[in-house]
Amino acid sequence: MKRYLTLGLIAAAILLGGCAKESSLPNATGTGTMRALNVIWGSPEVAFLIEERLIGAIAYQDMSIISEYDDLDYTFNFDARLAGDITTTRVASQFLDVEADKDYTFLISGALESPDITIWEADQREWTGTETTFEVRLAHTAASLGSVDIYLADAAVPPTLGSQIATLVFGEISDPVDLEGGAYVLTVTPAGDDTTILFTSSELSPLAQSQYLMSIFDGSANDVAPLVAKLFNLTIGGIGTIPDSRFPPQTRFFHTSMNFGDADIYIDDPLTAPFVSGHVFKDITAFLDMPTGTVPITYTAAGNMGSILLDFDQEVFAGTRTDFYVMTNADGEDIRIADRADRRPIVTQTRVRFLNTATSHDIVVIYAVPTGELIDIDLPLFPGLPLGISPLQVAMPVGDYDFYVTETGGETVLAGPIALSLALGDFVETIIYENVDPAVVDFVIIPPP
Repeated sequence: MKRYLTLGLIAAAILLGGCAKESSLPNATGTGTMRALNVIWGSPEVAFLIEERLIGAIAYQDMSIISEYDDLDYTFNFDARLAGDITTTRVASQFLDVEADKDYTFLISGALESPDITIWEADQREWTGTETTFEVRLAHTAASLGSVDIYLADAAVPPTLGSQIATLVFGEISDPVDLEGGAYVLTVTPAGDDTTILFTSSELSPLAQSQYLMSIFDGSANDVAPLVAKLFNLTIGGIGTIPDSRFPPQTRFFHTSMNFGDADIYIDDPLTAPFVSGHVFKDITAFLDMPTGTVPITYTAAGNMGSILLDFDQEVFAGTRTDFYVMTNADGEDIRIADRADRRPIVTQTRVRFLNTATSHDIVVIYAVPTGELIDIDLPLFPGLPLGISPLQVAMPVGDYDFYVTETGGETVLAGPIALSLALGDFVETIIYENVDPAVVDFVIIPPP
């Protein structure tokens, strides 16, 4: 008993002594906000972490959510899945002593395996609620461009040397500028040359009492123009794409229904002249320029404007590429599917998309095996690909493959082997068409647009 009492008194003395001293832990006096922006063209998603806590995973042209942390010091980490890996690798770390009331944007650029981390710092903005202005910072994140002048002005005011808001090189950001609420056009030119337009937007109307970051990027396969801008609301979050107004959206049409018949396609009401003439089974058009907004789309029997096969309105968004598929579903109804594929190349991945349009087989199984090997019915790539849904996508390892399409269960081969070699960065689209022989289907690799 005496031994236990002595130990208890010692422990109490240590506890009291510790309480009598000031804590050695740092004390926070406020908070700072931070986010990360990925400008590595062709990169997979990069994980942004504070110490080992995930803030977000960000793809090219994307920004993480706004996060708020105490004004202490942290190590921010960046992880990515490199080519051929099944786990992520820590590719960069950045120490930061966060200051209260400061705002930080971590810019991820350079090579994915060893990226450069740049920190853009600004003051957090407090609004009284009566301001009629917004705050904007302009940034240059298009690695293909040299020094540029960036203008943000009324649409009626052409770019004129001396009126630019900033002259920047890649990785730079302007000082904050307050502008009155209203309609503005974002224009980018080479530095010192106000006659060569690299990018120009439609009218933008930023909200008053908000902080914005606008940045110019190199376009990807998802963009119709060589350059695209993004508008990031730093006050409430949110990302908006700003396409180059000189480039209309584009649409590609697929005819995937054997029983639909030859068709003409109109994009006006009332109908005048066909936009696409003689659209036949398995026909795939090129990407065609389209109007922006709600577009009336009508399919008629080829050469017969009065015989309407499909009629619908479709929203077409500026700066985008859209695929339209006409097909027959499992109930025998003629339908259309609108799809915007993510075609951007990812240099560490290979991606393949599959679409089943064969009415003779409303569910099929897809196998991908190394060239020359037999299928293993227990290991399908897709255990069931239904008819009449938007294309599905899967990431695959690099290599040479034989693809097979089978009935459910895998014993009855409907198509294959179809040889396909996959390399890093590939994006491959495929369609399964019905055949006049219902015992088989046609597995087709779509040529790149």
